[in-house]
Amino acid sequence: MAVASDWGGDAPLFLLLMVVVADALVGTLPGLRVVCDAPLNAIRGLTGWFDSKLNRVQRGGDARRMRGLFVVLAVSVPAWIVGSALSGVAREVPNGWVIEAVALIALLRQRDCIGRMQRGWRQLSAGNFDDARGAVDPLVRYDARALDNFGVARAAIEGGTARFSDRFLATIFWYLLLGLPGVFLCRSINAVADVIGKNSPRHASFGFVAARVDDILNLVPSIIAGPAISIAAIFVPRTSSLAAFRGWVSDLGARGGRSDSRGEGAMAGALGVALGGPRPYGNDTIAGAWIGEGRARATVSDIQRAIFLISIACLLVATALALAVLA
Repeated sequence: MAVASDWGGDAPLFLLLMVVVADALVGTLPGLRVVCDAPLNAIRGLTGWFDSKLNRVQRGGDARRMRGLFVVLAVSVPAWIVGSALSGVAREVPNGWVIEAVALIALLRQRDCIGRMQRGWRQLSAGNFDDARGAVDPLVRYDARALDNFGVARAAIEGGTARFSDRFLATIFWYLLLGLPGVFLCRSINAVADVIGKNSPRHASFGFVAARVDDILNLVPSIIAGPAISIAAIFVPRTSSLAAFRGWVSDLGARGGRSDSRGEGAMAGALGVALGGPRPYGNDTIAGAWIGEGRARATVSDIQRAIFLISIACLLVATALALAVLA
């Protein structure tokens, strides 16, 4: 893998290690959350505006796909330019690595994702079901507010697993491959896909390009997610590493690198639950295949085990970065 840095071969690895540690320590600070979420929330807001103006149901599928392509280009090209400019500035000014570190922390946001899972777990445990739905809704691309309690638990697990892949692993992968421009491109497309890359009647055509580009950018991270979760299961009580690996292989064969495959097969196998299934989108419910052969009634204890699995998987990745630096 190419290293997109002229600071020396170990610099990107060491910088990523610092960012991962910093995110784990301070990633849930309220002020930091507001600042870090602002750029991607702006992209989501812009995408929603495009959706309201360009995605008209009376237009044909091909016309809506072309308009969806325009949205992807309108967001991704400026994101690449901004990432390139910021990377250039970082290499020209003293201590420019701080600029790249701050940008990566803003885009990584894995600790915030785990925090949302924890809030969903606590609210479900306390019987505050509406608050639990609100906590996990931003993690998924369907309407978690329309789910029953078992569905909310599944959404927390699915969303946390997906974000581990397309946020944590993808940020690391694309920074090592293409530097900040690659990370800006990947995370901006991911934000667009959060809004329109849904498997719903309204967005099947308009969000087609966003979903497929998001698939491509997250293909390698989504493949890595399965083994990482499988290894993490060795260290978490009442989970099965072997079942996780089998679930990952089965899910990978069934769904490949599509946008709905982000390591959930491994998570379902590790926990002994079935994820996926029918998904609510507004007033519509879209049939979906179940992932895994376990029980569909996920519980708060399953969320807790999923939090441990994802946290340990992140620790394993950080350990791999540290070993790479030392090597």
